[in-house]
Amino acid sequence: MKSVLKGTWLSLLVIGLMAISSQSIAGIFLDEDRAIIVTARVYTLTRLLSQEPERFRAEQYPVGSWSLLQQRTYFEPQLRHDLSPRTNITPALRFLRDSLRIDNIRYFIGARMEYDGIYDYGPEVYREKVPSATREELEWKAEVFEAYADLRFLRRLSMRIGKQNLSWGETDVFRLLDLINPLDQSFGGFLIPLDERRVPSFMIKGILDAGSLGPVYNIALEGFVEPDPEILWGPTFPIGSPWALITGPPSALEYRLEDKDQWKDSRSGARLLTTIGDYSLSLANYWTYPENPTPVLKFDPEKLASLVEDIPEIEAAYPAGVPYLELNYPKIMVSGASLSGPLPLSPYTILRTEFAYIWDHPIFIPGENIPLLLPLLKLDEEKIDDYIAQLDALQRQQSILTQGLAGVIEKRDLIRWNVGIDDNRWIRLLNPRQTFFISLQFFGEHYRELPAGAAYTLQERALVRDVPLPGGSKTTLSKPFFVPLPINSYKATSLIRTGYPLWRGYLTPELTTMFDFGDFDAFTYLLQPSLNYYRDPFRFRIEYNHIEGEYSGLGFYKDRDNLMFKLDYMI
Repeated sequence: MKSVLKGTWLSLLVIGLMAISSQSIAGIFLDEDRAIIVTARVYTLTRLLSQEPERFRAEQYPVGSWSLLQQRTYFEPQLRHDLSPRTNITPALRFLRDSLRIDNIRYFIGARMEYDGIYDYGPEVYREKVPSATREELEWKAEVFEAYADLRFLRRLSMRIGKQNLSWGETDVFRLLDLINPLDQSFGGFLIPLDERRVPSFMIKGILDAGSLGPVYNIALEGFVEPDPEILWGPTFPIGSPWALITGPPSALEYRLEDKDQWKDSRSGARLLTTIGDYSLSLANYWTYPENPTPVLKFDPEKLASLVEDIPEIEAAYPAGVPYLELNYPKIMVSGASLSGPLPLSPYTILRTEFAYIWDHPIFIPGENIPLLLPLLKLDEEKIDDYIAQLDALQRQQSILTQGLAGVIEKRDLIRWNVGIDDNRWIRLLNPRQTFFISLQFFGEHYRELPAGAAYTLQERALVRDVPLPGGSKTTLSKPFFVPLPINSYKATSLIRTGYPLWRGYLTPELTTMFDFGDFDAFTYLLQPSLNYYRDPFRFRIEYNHIEGEYSGLGFYKDRDNLMFKLDYMI
């Protein structure tokens, strides 16, 4: 009931703000010096699932086509305050200016309130199978999202201290050098823009302006450190949400998130930025964490000791400790560069290119990460119904538990690169008043010396059997078939849009496509036509998402085709 009231209150707030003004407003100034400005973004979004779920999801979370997939209401107020004009008035600010030679002082606070009504009035399955604590977190969030202070020393050194997002690189949709902040995948996956999914964390960032040197100008050195690292659940969690990627039949093992709470776990790094002629160049090196967790089998002796008093026989079954799956995030180093500027023979066409070398990226090899899977992986498909083979697999699994055979994580270097082109082009036959914006990107990825058996953590299918035991009870045996991880993979994106004046606003048709070629042995695509109407301060968007092709990469969301309606209001 509390969440319903919160959601209702937020929806009324959205409607109220939208009713305040029908004029374009670029923020509201709160003082005569125009140093304090308040801005806000409000939207309400509805997605309807246009198909029935497939694979494991169809079995565990059956919902019909044209059922509610998302009902998201979002409110983001922001406050910016420039304190520099008050350095002559306020004693404390005057002291900072005169003693520390700080000539620019400002701060920013941004809050977020988010509500998804699908957990109140959507399909009943999401209320039944999502744990209540998880459901409350997904349903309603209200927090100070970003809060930081900006300082400038000696007109050369700038610092930003506080909870913030940091984005390096030149790509859209898929991240190469932009791996610093974690992503929240719980409310739409890659169908939601990166800027909304990035999760800020407390950082100290500095930029040193080094001036120019001959033909090289705007030289700057930027560095950051994150004392308190933020690790989030991966995209397969929270289990049961409309955007969860169901990995197969439910596991009896507990999932735990790896702790990252020491100084050695902190993200940190630096990059060099400069401009040479018309081209912007950056060189970067930093330490961070992969986007997705890698599961690994571990044993907990402390939990075993706490259970022995109540269940004495458990010690004989699990002498090394209670088994669980840890969602592991090994620390990785990212080195790379980006370059952007106009093409020599087409100055209005912008070239963007980016390269990232990721050192020691974790690899999922089912039998090594989770040794309990070994007897099942070795079980021939035709023997899955052989009773003797079933009992042998179960005995081998019990032997692994008795030995306390924990999993290990293989690591390999990963190379990613991108080439993109942005162009504004007249097609007067289709639109005599405005150009067409065309953006094309091509991505490549290569694992160095990828080991045999490497896979995504998702299963393409599974054979599940109920096995009767000699004592009269029964257990479940499941042989998984994981999606192989290709040594090379290639993706492409395209965007084309234009605008037409309409009713004192602009009607903007748009077509976005994404293609996943695998190692040129598979093909999956996203087709996303949309129609937008802009009349400040309002934005209205109708969008359809259709995903088709192989069950890998983009295809992991192939059963989430949807029709979206979105209304924005911006101050």
